[in-house]
This record gives sequence, C-alpha cells and structure tokens, in this order.
Amino acid sequence: MTGAYDQGLQFIEKSKFYQDKDEKLLALMEKGMLLHAKGEFEISSLTFDEARTLSAQLYTVSASKKAEKTFLNDNFDIFYGEIYERSMLHFYLSLNAILNFQKTGKRDDLFKARAEVLAWDSFLSSIKEDRLGKSVYKNDLLLKIYGAKIHEIVGTREDKQIALQLYKDASEVLFKNYNTYPTFNLQYQSFKKDYDKLASQSVAEVKKKYIQESDLQKNIQEYLAQNIARLTKTSKKKLIDIKTPVTLVIEKGMIAEKVADKSYYSLDFLSKEPVVALFVAEVLGLMPSRNSYNPGGAFAGIAVASLALKTIGVGFELPKIINNSPPKKQMLVVFDKDNKEVLTKEIPLINPLGDIAEEAVFEGSAWIYTRVGFRLAAKHATAIAASFATYKAFGGGKKGDNNFLAKNAALIQYMGAAKLIEESEKADTRYWSTLPNEIRLIDIDLVPGNYHLEITLSPTEKMSLGDIVVTAQDSPLLFNVRKN
Repeated sequence: MTGAYDQGLQFIEKSKFYQDKDEKLLALMEKGMLLHAKGEFEISSLTFDEARTLSAQLYTVSASKKAEKTFLNDNFDIFYGEIYERSMLHFYLSLNAILNFQKTGKRDDLFKARAEVLAWDSFLSSIKEDRLGKSVYKNDLLLKIYGAKIHEIVGTREDKQIALQLYKDASEVLFKNYNTYPTFNLQYQSFKKDYDKLASQSVAEVKKKYIQESDLQKNIQEYLAQNIARLTKTSKKKLIDIKTPVTLVIEKGMIAEKVADKSYYSLDFLSKEPVVALFVAEVLGLMPSRNSYNPGGAFAGIAVASLALKTIGVGFELPKIINNSPPKKQMLVVFDKDNKEVLTKEIPLINPLGDIAEEAVFEGSAWIYTRVGFRLAAKHATAIAASFATYKAFGGGKKGDNNFLAKNAALIQYMGAAKLIEESEKADTRYWSTLPNEIRLIDIDLVPGNYHLEITLSPTEKMSLGDIVVTAQDSPLLFNVRKN
C-alpha cells in the first residue's frame, strides 16, 4: 500500500489542477491524508497545519464579497472546503500527534494532541452561533468521544474529569444533532424537517414522535453509558486483574463522490411579455421541465404560452453526494499469538462521514440554488432577448421563407448562447476525496502480548486489521487502522 500512497503524492505534485493557487487548500488536505495513511505523522501534521491556517484565512472572506460574484460561476471561486472538512483537519492533527507520541515517547506530542482537541472545540463553537435552530452540521460526536479518550491518555485527575464530561456531552450531541442522520435514526427525515420546533417539546415527546433508534445508535448509547459508569466509579481493581486498556480508531472506506446533479429554475418573470412568451415556446421550443411538466404546455397556443412559461425551468447543475454505502454492524474479533480467539465485541460507529457529507452538500446546494438560478435565468433572458431581436430582424412571424429563416437563425443563436451558459455553470464538485466514509472507535482490555485483529462484516465476510503489540500500562494505548 505504501507504493499507492507514493503514487498519490506524486500525482498531487505533478497535477496542474492541484498546483492551481485556487486549489491549494484541497491539495494540502489530500497530501496530508496520504502522508497520514503512510505513517509519516510529523510531515502529515506540518501539511495539515498549513491547511488549517489557510482555511482560517479563506474563511475570513465575508459573505458580502462573495455576493459581489453574483454573475460568476461558484466553481471559479477558491476552494474553501465544507465545514465538516475543515473540522476534520483538527482531528487528524490530534491523531497524528498521539500516534507520534506512542511511536517516539515525546511528551510534547501528547500535549499537542490534547491542545488540538481544544482548538477543535473552539472551532466548532465559533460556527455554532450561525447555525442555531438548524439541523446542519455544527457539532461533532467524534470530537467528544475521541477528545475524551485523549484526556484519558493524558491521565491527570483534571483530564479524567474532563473526559467524563465529554462522554456526557456526547450523549447530548447524539440526541440533538445525530438523529438527523439515517445511520442513527430511522425517522431522520421528520426529525430534520421539524428540527426548529423540537426545542419547544420535551425529550420524551421528541423521542416518541421523531426518533426510531437504529441498532448502531443503541450500540453507541451503550458504549457511552459504559464509559460514564467506568469514570464515575472510584474503586480500583486489584493489580492482578489489571489489563492494558486499548483503544482502536478505525477509518474505513472512502467518502462518497461529489457529483453534478441537474436542477431547474423558472423563467416566470418573462411571462409578462406574451409575445416573447410565445417566441420562447414556439420558436425556441423550451418546454416545462421534467419536474413541472404540464401536458399541452407551450403548444396550446398564445392563450397558454405565458402560463406554460411559468413552469419552464432552465437547467443547471448543483453539487450532490449520494451515500450508497450506509454503515452496518461490525464485530471486532481478537486472536492471541496462538491464533486463539480471546475477544469478540461490536465496534461503535462514531462518525458517519458519508451521512455528514451528504447533508452538508445538500444544505449548501439548497442555499445557493436561488443565487445560481437567478444568475442563470438572467443569462438566459439576455440570450432570449438577443435571439428574439434576430428573429424580428429576419422577418419572423411572417409567412414564407423569411419566417423559416428567422426561426432557424434565432434558434441557432440561442442554442449557441445556451451552450456557453451551460459550460459556465458547471457544478463545483471539488471535495476532500481521501476522507474515510466512516470512523469507528472501540475500547478493549487486553493483557500484554501480541494480537491479531479482524472485523466480521457478515458470516461470510471478514477483514484483517493486522497485528498489534500490547504493552503494560495504565492509560489507554491507542492504535489507528485505515481500511478501504
């Protein structure tokens, strides 16, 4: 696999696309992830740190400045990254630091891991205010649970108290924010639809009317309850019973691709001009879009031409993610050096990144729909006016060859303009493609020794996670595994 990572890094270095200054943040994200997967944690952290600094600078670009670009394609803008992508930079900076600490024993890396968790929390706090009352991504279950684990590894009394509070906070985040995802809630659509109304209802009412917990949610609730109970207890085990606490952070799959999805925008403002409406319907042949088709439509004549035009939608693209790989139940199986099974346990799903990305891109597309649609409609209106002028100049509307020539001249002119408009309005499908589709985290206790790990996906499907060496220690020992 190292060769594949090297090839990916070479591609980023040589690609004209990634060398474009507008794609610098994306290039840094992809490069940092490949270096992380390759095990070069320090270089990866330097790359991610540069990406984080750049993303903060880019985020200071005000909405008013973006509004000035109304008549430009969003795709021509600098890549800013989705909020969940920028959030994940903090996770990987912390993960690299803790992995490097366990590799080298440098205490500075341990404290870097904790400091990054605090920076991550600060980042999310800075965006919450703008997203209050909305179901969109504004809090992260991974921050709470992984952050708790980092504080446990640091191990001071204060850190353990912080870890306990983070596990409690995670339960609240799961309830308030993650029930919008199909992975955790089978009634996620109604939960999301009425999200702004939920604050006025009791927890019992919300659970009854809007939540049907999936097995994956029940599993993570149990996981959180166990950790809260463990840290609440004050009694200590006898030394003879002590095993090394082991935490596995498992990155699995590749996040779903961002693609272009066809949308439509109405030209109803042109319906105030009946002559133009008839020209658009009969000469240019614009018909009601597939999602607003009205039988009879434009061909019913001048009496309905204006009405038909109200349902005509000019097509354009918006980005969309379709998460076709929903997370499923997974079991961890641990074997000792003699290949004897010593433990089997379900692996809690912490971050369904596929769900998060799908929702984030949908929300973003919904936000820019009117802006892009208006810009597109304005361009088409200009093209229609120009072709209508050509139509009239060639004698359109009269009998004979002139009318035939006028129709063809106008149609050819409009089709050429429409093609240019379409090319200028391609959807922005840039995204951090090397992110995993899901992140899972599991805690197990093992006596010191050598172990082999496997994931059971189904009775017939298994996946090796490789080998680990567990040493004797009181604080959790963290291992990271990436499987595509």
